[in-house]
Amino acid sequence: MKKISALIIASSLGLGAHAQTLINAFNGESLANYTTTSILENSDGQGSGVSFSDSTGGLVASFAGTVSDPEQALFLTPTSLPVGDALTVLTSIPVSSTTEDLGIAISATATPTAAGSGNGYNSRTLFDWASVSVRPSQGSVRENTAISGTLVTGNNVLSAAANTVQELFIENNGGGSFTLGYVDTGDVIHNAETVAFSGTSAIGSAIGIYGDIRTTGTSLGSLSDLSFESISQVPEPTSLALFGLGLAGLGFVARRKNK
Repeated sequence: MKKISALIIASSLGLGAHAQTLINAFNGESLANYTTTSILENSDGQGSGVSFSDSTGGLVASFAGTVSDPEQALFLTPTSLPVGDALTVLTSIPVSSTTEDLGIAISATATPTAAGSGNGYNSRTLFDWASVSVRPSQGSVRENTAISGTLVTGNNVLSAAANTVQELFIENNGGGSFTLGYVDTGDVIHNAETVAFSGTSAIGSAIGIYGDIRTTGTSLGSLSDLSFESISQVPEPTSLALFGLGLAGLGFVARRKNK
């Protein structure tokens, strides 16, 4: 009976296996395909925005200006997030009292309109995008969305100390629907919200990083292993075979009891 139980457990584990494709480990490999775009500059042209680097063994966002104020930027690559997959990234972000955010993002374009004098140094409503990020000072995971010109920031904020967040994710459910959330260090999944974009939107055609850095000389990090992970749980042939053997074993035990 113990052997049969172990076999069934192994089969069940196989049924939950997810395929994963690494996009960038952020450990010093090339970032040439990524473009940094400032989407909010509260210093009205006086600041230099946010810079991104992985020279320290993980992706870090740093304040690049000389005037302390909110600077938000996207760091995007023209790689599409497939339907049925989740964009994920591992986080290693310490607890901090400085108001800053770092996380992942999807966009309708890898080269959105930048913040500038023509748009009041705020281009966040000029294209479709979404982000989920860690804000250590608030002990939270936050979401931002811009859908057909409507910006929503800090919607459905989840309470989570930065050092309890293991992974951030954005799932492509298809039909313009995306689910944003995080996985804690106990491997528990926390869904923040599911958002719907227009069916004609190109959302998800670019992926990358979102940074909101507000204080001169500060940085926030780090992120690693930007990946696609399948959210469909299709049993592998070997898993199905093991599961079948487990059921057959249960039937055998039942017959023995009946005798």
